[in-house]
Amino acid sequence: MPMRSRDIAFAASAGGLLLVLALNSFRAKPVAMPVSIDHRPFAAALAIGEKREVVEKGCLSCHNPTIRPLSSNHPPKKQCLICHALQQSN
Repeated sequence: MPMRSRDIAFAASAGGLLLVLALNSFRAKPVAMPVSIDHRPFAAALAIGEKREVVEKGCLSCHNPTIRPLSSNHPPKKQCLICHALQQSN
């Protein structure tokens, strides 16, 4: 059974998608939220079931332009815990 042009187009599309996914997996991952005395209250709040959106408001008390500014290439979003997951303690 010969391959038709739509079969070739499908195979090329599937291959392109796999290539994009593979290349995207090598991007730098965000730093995990450290297990430190400063971050412990946030980890505890999440552990007892506090909503992520409420906990993230506390991040801005330290991570703001005057105290500890974010890097220039940091996305403008204030959704810290979506990218910066909790670091597992040993």
